[in-house]
Amino acid sequence: MGPPGRLAHFKEWVAETGKHNREKIGLLEGVVSIVLNVLIAAVKFFYGIVFHSISLIADAVHSLSDVLSSIVVIVGFNISARPPDEDHPFGHGRTELIASVIVATLLFVVGLEFLRDSIGKIITPAVSELSTLGIIIVGTTLLVKEALARFSFFLGREIDSSVLIADGHHHRSDAISTVLVLISLGFVHAGWPSADGIGGVAVSVFIMVTAIGLIRDSASPLLGRNPAPELVDIVREIASAHEDVIGIHDIVVHDFRSIYNISLHIEVDYTMTLSRSHDISDTIESEIQGVFPGWAIVHVDPVNRSHPKYAVVTTAIERLANDYPFMGTAHDIRIVGSDERFNIVMDINSEKTPERMAQIDEVRGLLNLLFPGSGIVVNIDPPVFGSQG
Repeated sequence: MGPPGRLAHFKEWVAETGKHNREKIGLLEGVVSIVLNVLIAAVKFFYGIVFHSISLIADAVHSLSDVLSSIVVIVGFNISARPPDEDHPFGHGRTELIASVIVATLLFVVGLEFLRDSIGKIITPAVSELSTLGIIIVGTTLLVKEALARFSFFLGREIDSSVLIADGHHHRSDAISTVLVLISLGFVHAGWPSADGIGGVAVSVFIMVTAIGLIRDSASPLLGRNPAPELVDIVREIASAHEDVIGIHDIVVHDFRSIYNISLHIEVDYTMTLSRSHDISDTIESEIQGVFPGWAIVHVDPVNRSHPKYAVVTTAIERLANDYPFMGTAHDIRIVGSDERFNIVMDINSEKTPERMAQIDEVRGLLNLLFPGSGIVVNIDPPVFGSQG
């Protein structure tokens, strides 16, 4: 088997292993990173001692410090792989996200320190000198670090791991800084010693911006962001495949990395028996759990679409959505009362800002004009995904 074949086989192994044993992939990346960083540090330290190079010795210490982020990766994957227990019934999968925030924070600190050193070089330019051997060592480090970054990115993309991608950016920051060192040497010898510091400021800002983006992307799931549209579509398709389901809304997904906790509301005709609606909800729950590991909860809402005023009321609400987009989330629309005198009850998904509450009052007023004497009750649910009925 040639190199392309081995690479394809390795890619398949990573994808398959990542489905059932993410910890093994995290351990692979962490161990490879630690071993290579220790080897790089040892080479730099050895030649730093032999040639009395303080810069190489300092760079060796920096390479050893990179081991810390890889240790965080290994520990994070180890904890996230632990099974659910009494205190953590949904498992420990989000530990991986916490580890990602830690690694990204370490990357931000690296950028901050790099910024400080770069500003110092602008204020007090220093002429750097590297021997031919030093340039070879630095160049080799660049290649190894970039290869390590690509390795981490590859594994991270294959198993959708933010912490591995964050560690990849950590490796790449070293590669970028090494490129800067080599380029700045040329400018320094051309008589522009401050170029080293100016380039360093640009790179440090890039590193910090990248770190902030990684922190934001990793923290967002911890705070409870809306699920991916593709996931919601799958849940909706499963529920809507049942002909007795006439509406779906309030799809909520709690992603614990290896386990999902999914809930949704389905609408059925109000004449359906409790036993029948219970059977439908149980079936949908089982089907969802067959696709997504974890738990699913289906809430049943009875809807009376046979009320004489139901069609005209829902049409009015749909038209209001043209001027008030949040009304497009209206669901659980109920007409309570007779044909002549009735109340309109509905739920919407919206934030509760003063501006939105004022708009809801406007909607109530408009509905009162259309249906004089009717009571208008608008219940506000959180602005979750999949709210349309």
